[in-house]
Amino acid sequence: MVCIGLGMTTTVELGKDHYHLQSDMEAWCTQHIGKNPRYTNWVYSQPKEWEGLGTWCLNSAFGTTFFYFKNESDATLFTLKWK
Repeated sequence: MVCIGLGMTTTVELGKDHYHLQSDMEAWCTQHIGKNPRYTNWVYSQPKEWEGLGTWCLNSAFGTTFFYFKNESDATLFTLKWK
């Protein structure tokens, strides 16, 4: 697991060993961090702006999953839970 802060977005990268937990992690984010607007949980790449999105989102490719957080504190909470 890697946690990277870039500008206004904090990225948590999870390897293929967490791939089977994606739906559980997505549900956990909705329950503990907040519900996003419809159809905004999954994105194609790291958001450059958060307008129209919630406070978190994710994408996955080739077994690697990336969770993006608007607030660093949310990324920290997520990392403590899923590390």
